[in-house]
Amino acid sequence: MKPRAEQWCHLLIALALVLLTIGIGYDFVFGTKLADFLVIIGGLFLGWVAFLYCLGNASFWG
Repeated sequence: MKPRAEQWCHLLIALALVLLTIGIGYDFVFGTKLADFLVIIGGLFLGWVAFLYCLGNASFWG
């Protein structure tokens, strides 16, 4: 994987994990709200984008 793509891959995965941690943690402590649900959905969406981006830029493809 190219160094620039690897940096983006790590950044996207880190952001997804942070969003999921905040959303699920807040939901667990304070209960479900629409904003918490949207943060969790955003984290899941960003996680899938990161997964597909990292998979598409993996060195074993070419």
